[in-house]
Amino acid sequence: MIVEPKREILLMPLLRAGVLRAWTARDQFVRLAIVPAVAMVAILAPLVRMMNVMLVAEAEKSTDFDPNLGVKVLALSFAYGVALNSFSVNWLRQLTLGPGAAPGLGIGFAPRHFRFLLLIVALSILTSILGVFLILILSPFGIAGAMAGLMATILIWAMLMVRLSPSWIGIALDAPMPLRVAWRRTAASGFKLLVAVLAIEVPLLFAHQLIAGVFEVTGLMNAAPLTFILFTSAMHLVGTALQLAILVTAFPQFLRETV
Repeated sequence: MIVEPKREILLMPLLRAGVLRAWTARDQFVRLAIVPAVAMVAILAPLVRMMNVMLVAEAEKSTDFDPNLGVKVLALSFAYGVALNSFSVNWLRQLTLGPGAAPGLGIGFAPRHFRFLLLIVALSILTSILGVFLILILSPFGIAGAMAGLMATILIWAMLMVRLSPSWIGIALDAPMPLRVAWRRTAASGFKLLVAVLAIEVPLLFAHQLIAGVFEVTGLMNAAPLTFILFTSAMHLVGTALQLAILVTAFPQFLRETV
């Protein structure tokens, strides 16, 4: 029986090192984020319109809308995820292997991008199925129960992602680690990794909501919707870059001399 050594991670040093690592590579971030940002804005603009139509129709109990709207929303959401995942793979390679590992604007979709996307999609589907069951179980408690189920699903998804981070980071670096090995090696550090990721996510969510409120109050949400969509995409890329920099900084802690 193989006994994994204890892999201790210090939260604050990890956060500082990860943020500093991302800041040091800020020029490379801009280089690799240009194409995904353009794609995300182009996808998000119609996606937001379609989702607003669906919300209005749901509120008014109306059936007077495109019956294929739900399929279109799913397709655009998937395309948005592809753009973000492509950036993630290139950014991980830049942080660990240098600019030569993600040259130019990072255009292209290598087998590693497909494997990375496949794993993330599989984990997301698995968590979504679990979330549906949680929401159904808590549905007798009304909206509060549904919200509790949704929040629990998000936290489970986040924990699953950080616990398996050595696997999907390894895929991006062409050095995959089996899922069971990644799960075992992050056992003692999962909570700290989750807190580190949330330490980036929560402030960005509050900032996004605050700025969205400013856009609504000033009328800019209707007057300049693309500006807000560009801002949203940029924040998503910045948050992803910071979180990945933190996780990739922790990555060596879960490696032996050979993987």
